[in-house]
Amino acid sequence: MNYILVCARTFPPSESEGWTISFVERDSRYWLVAQAGLKNTQLFQKGTQKAWRWARCCSSIRWFTDGEQRYAKLLWKLASQYLKSKERPQVYGYRKVWREGVEVAMKIKGYIGRRRVKWIKPEHPYTAISPKPEVGANHNEALNSSIRRRCSAYRRRTNTEAKNVEGLQRSLDVLRLVHNWVRPHSSLNKGITPAMALGLYHRPIQMEELLSWRCYPSATTG
Repeated sequence: MNYILVCARTFPPSESEGWTISFVERDSRYWLVAQAGLKNTQLFQKGTQKAWRWARCCSSIRWFTDGEQRYAKLLWKLASQYLKSKERPQVYGYRKVWREGVEVAMKIKGYIGRRRVKWIKPEHPYTAISPKPEVGANHNEALNSSIRRRCSAYRRRTNTEAKNVEGLQRSLDVLRLVHNWVRPHSSLNKGITPAMALGLYHRPIQMEELLSWRCYPSATTG
């Protein structure tokens, strides 16, 4: 996800601090990570590490990206392993692979005739690979559209409260809390928020409650 603050019109996009990385849990639509900053390795590293802390306890992980290979390169350092000789089938040609249960694919926004889905790095020999039609980031693209509607900094009309990366990050953190805990999601059952779908709470949080929280680690940790 890559957008530029209105103040970035005066300098090249590569120097803008308004780039944003988002990770969304596919089934519950829980917004795991919202990281703003310069489009560099540090930004990708922070976002990927935060998302992996959520995902690593799961036995089956489907990690689909929107065409940026840096996600997979950084995840490879966290989620790869070496197969022992007895664990590797004789016909399998790789020793360093993804951890069992992890599949990582990149959705390529290419031209006609170009492969639109690419699996990154060798998968574990005992991990099933999803069919290509199931590889998609539509839920994340829908979140991108929602952010553009709800956060004025992304509409290039005003940079109120987002004149620097700290201000933008603060706006994103508030949006993420409202998305996860306050607003029921249209793709879930009626009245269900992403936090409820993930089993973190039993009802939607009211805005008054959200604004009065002093500290709530389960909601604020990324």
